[in-house]
Amino acid sequence: MDQGPRSWVSRVPKRITITVPYSTFRNLEERSVAEGRSLSNLAAYVLERGLQRSEQG
Repeated sequence: MDQGPRSWVSRVPKRITITVPYSTFRNLEERSVAEGRSLSNLAAYVLERGLQRSEQG
């Protein structure tokens, strides 16, 4: 990670594009509807939680 004088810039949310299997897309889509949130918001949340769990061991 960049730790230079402009490291604050890296804290701004970033947009990425990923390709997932159709079954993963459908699961995310169904869950996003059930939870009343956007597909993008749910995908970001699931990804963030997965990274947190992997860092915890």
